[in-house]
Amino acid sequence: MFIFFVIFEIAAKKDTTEVKKTIQSIKTHSTFLTRAVSLLVIFLVLMSCSDDPTNGKKAVEGILDARSHFSESRKTLFLDGEWEFYPNQLLNPSDIQQLDPDTFIKVPGLWSRLKKQDKYHDLQYGTYRLRIVNDGLPEVFSVRNNEIRSAFLLFLNGEKIMSNGIVAENKEQAAPHFYPEIRSVFNEKDTIEFVLQVSNHHHINGGISETFQIGFECRLQRQQLFIMGMSFLLIGSLLIMAIYHLGMFFVYRKEPSTLFFGLFVLLMSLRVFVTGEEPLLLIFPELSWGLIYKFAYGSIFIAPAFFILFFKSLFSDEVHNLIANIYVGIAIALTLPVIFLPVNVFLHILPVYIVFLTVISLNVLFWLWKAWLNKKEGAIAFFIGTSLLFLTLIHDFVYVSGNIRGADWFPVGLFLFVMAQAFVLSLRFSGLSRSNKQLLKELDFQNKNLESIVEERTRELVNQKTLLIETNQELQDQKESMLAQSEMLEEINDLLEKEKEKTDKLLLNVLPENIAEELKLHGRSFTHSYPMVSVMFVDFVGFSEVAEKLDPSLLLQDLHYYFANFDDVIKKYNLEKIKTIGDAYMCAGGLHENAGENHVAATVMAALEIRDFIEANKEDRLFAGEKALDCRIGVNTGPVVAGVVGNMKFAFDIWGPTVNIAKRMEGSCEPGKVNISEYTHSHIHEKFLCVSRGYITIKHRKTMQMFYVEGVYKPKE
Repeated sequence: MFIFFVIFEIAAKKDTTEVKKTIQSIKTHSTFLTRAVSLLVIFLVLMSCSDDPTNGKKAVEGILDARSHFSESRKTLFLDGEWEFYPNQLLNPSDIQQLDPDTFIKVPGLWSRLKKQDKYHDLQYGTYRLRIVNDGLPEVFSVRNNEIRSAFLLFLNGEKIMSNGIVAENKEQAAPHFYPEIRSVFNEKDTIEFVLQVSNHHHINGGISETFQIGFECRLQRQQLFIMGMSFLLIGSLLIMAIYHLGMFFVYRKEPSTLFFGLFVLLMSLRVFVTGEEPLLLIFPELSWGLIYKFAYGSIFIAPAFFILFFKSLFSDEVHNLIANIYVGIAIALTLPVIFLPVNVFLHILPVYIVFLTVISLNVLFWLWKAWLNKKEGAIAFFIGTSLLFLTLIHDFVYVSGNIRGADWFPVGLFLFVMAQAFVLSLRFSGLSRSNKQLLKELDFQNKNLESIVEERTRELVNQKTLLIETNQELQDQKESMLAQSEMLEEINDLLEKEKEKTDKLLLNVLPENIAEELKLHGRSFTHSYPMVSVMFVDFVGFSEVAEKLDPSLLLQDLHYYFANFDDVIKKYNLEKIKTIGDAYMCAGGLHENAGENHVAATVMAALEIRDFIEANKEDRLFAGEKALDCRIGVNTGPVVAGVVGNMKFAFDIWGPTVNIAKRMEGSCEPGKVNISEYTHSHIHEKFLCVSRGYITIKHRKTMQMFYVEGVYKPKE
């Protein structure tokens, strides 16, 4: 993995000279790297090989021979070895006497290995038994419990002496809990019998992660007080260090390393609070078991994010920003399940976190190696502290998983890491102090020569002022010229805009909006197919006879009067005027982009309104003794093709059988009526009052069913 980071760093360099320097540095310092890695491996092995706390006394097939063990030099004993085990049974001491053991399980040890057997794959509770051949242990001695996942009930010679949580066969009745305590008991028998009920419904690995310890009460209490005292000493040191560095950040905000380091140390102090002897339980003894686990794992899962940010702020030249940001994102992603999921779910990502932590460790060591090659201040101290922190953390994770037996080394590694980083930060701030002293010397020198400096600076400012005045005058002249040109351009733009508005208005008065846009963009109009359009023809009855007797100017005035009113009606119903042919008026609905089926009803409504307008006008003229016009209106619905043809005098038109049939509807209509085809009738018969005319023959001997539209259906009151 370390070699991978080296290759990645070489591949990222584009300069051949830098690549050669990197390779040469690897060759020069390879001996140092080999020795450093060897020392770290030896340290990890030594941490894993702690002294045997049982002094060779271990249970065999459920019996622990403790004769000649207790003396002045050996006052305690861990109950390690082979215990009798009754899986998936919660037995009382009286019940267990009648059973013969057939299963023995190693203690300390988790159930994960036993679960690999098919018959124990769903193991969630069980009963342990251990008998101790007593010799030398006083009648009054003490029992100290350690972590058992996740609830237990302990009997000594048939009497209940200690418990954590609630032991039960199902998750609903069980309750996990852990509280370290020492319980004094009385015994006068030669053989001591321990019966232990354990249930685990809330952790992925059930069983005894650390065994009970028996011995003289004073020795056990002294041992517990020592561990608790060291924990509080470490917590106090970490909190002081965190508050100190956070305070430094709020005083000197330009240095973010103190913020990230303070937050990292604060998280680590929280982890120490909820691990080992769990000092937090002394303050809050009823604190939830699940919340304790969330604090323990949440603090350590999010900690790499602040560690990487702290490291990047110190060694920004050596850290690859993209990789650092990825590490921060992964740490946050791993922390979210801890916050929102139960313990037995989020613990499944622990192996992923260990791999992630190992990758970060090697990557950080590689970056530290680069910092050391670049002779960065504090790189060696950071290397030593970080190595100890990562090694102790990985050691404790392996220990928690039940793979090795040993002490909790992480607090020691954390303390040494904090001391190393405090040393690095002190070097950094001492460097800042030296820089400040150098700046003070330079300021003192400048103060002594201030008069000459001010005089020289004044001459420079006078010259610059003269130059600025000249430049300002030139810019002012250019500004006036540009303003005059701008006013002229604005006038031209206004004229062009007005002409454009006139042109657009004229074009839109001749063509539909979408067709006009096509002509402006492409210089031509494309053919458009419309699947359903309602076409309407309006034709005046007897117009030729009236035209022969009427003055042409008056005739044109009458047509304009009628057609202008028709235009207002079709605009009201969002229809499109197609053209006028003599005294005939043609329009259509459904040619707009957003037209729906309602255009059929709109076209029929427009036809009725035009009919009513002509009828009203007819009555007025007849009353005045003038010649009045009557009309025929035909409507048909169906597909059409639309477009503009020709190169001169553009005219929008529609074609197709639908148009021809609409014309036939108008031709077959009686004066003062609105005649529609069966196609149009199928769309509007529920809204309009229609009278069937039957099947009528039209041009080319074709018969079609036709309907007169009499009006709109009115709702019944």
